[in-house]
Amino acid sequence: MLVQMPRGSGDEPRLQEGTQAGERCNAFEAALRKDLATAPVISYEPMLGGWRKRSIDIVLTVLLAPIWLTVLAAAMCWAKSRTSARVFQSRESLGYAGRAFQCFSLRLASPTVVVLDAANDRAPSAASHAAWRQAIECLPRLINVLLGDMSLVGPAPLTREQLEALKVGKRYYMSARPGVVTLDGIVGAGEDSSGQYKIYGLSWSVLTDALIVWDALGRLIGGPGDV
Repeated sequence: MLVQMPRGSGDEPRLQEGTQAGERCNAFEAALRKDLATAPVISYEPMLGGWRKRSIDIVLTVLLAPIWLTVLAAAMCWAKSRTSARVFQSRESLGYAGRAFQCFSLRLASPTVVVLDAANDRAPSAASHAAWRQAIECLPRLINVLLGDMSLVGPAPLTREQLEALKVGKRYYMSARPGVVTLDGIVGAGEDSSGQYKIYGLSWSVLTDALIVWDALGRLIGGPGDV
């Protein structure tokens, strides 16, 4: 059944109210467009290095996979022959934009051996041995690189508690993926370690990453005292 509503003066106030609301809306939109047109444009890259850094990570990790996978497998077999405990480990760390991920690592020595190495780090042979052990223990993080959680070069992966303790460097840490090769070499003795994130974020380039890797290789091969 069709019902025809009466037309009359009762519709005119609604029409006027709709017209006034439309005029107010148009005035607001015009003012908003004017404000947006005069506002400064801020341009930023969502992730440090963008696609260039990510492409380099993937290409180098895949090309070197036969080497690091062989070393990783041999190290796991050697470590497993010496202990019944788990040698492949993971811990929750925070990466780009504060995203949580499982950071992989390998345990080659018991905590007692680690303490002894730290106590004898003045001896060149002990320091070199500890450096090589730490490098091999970080090899599983190359899996994190392939998964997109980490980069070949970047800040050391931090836990939630460690990140919350940061102040100035917090925003710079979260602007990049954590790295397998960390930024320890760009911070001098006595400097605030959180400053490395700001330095790296403001000075990043492909050459910067190459120099950090070169410095890390020099300290690994030549020893701390030779660099």
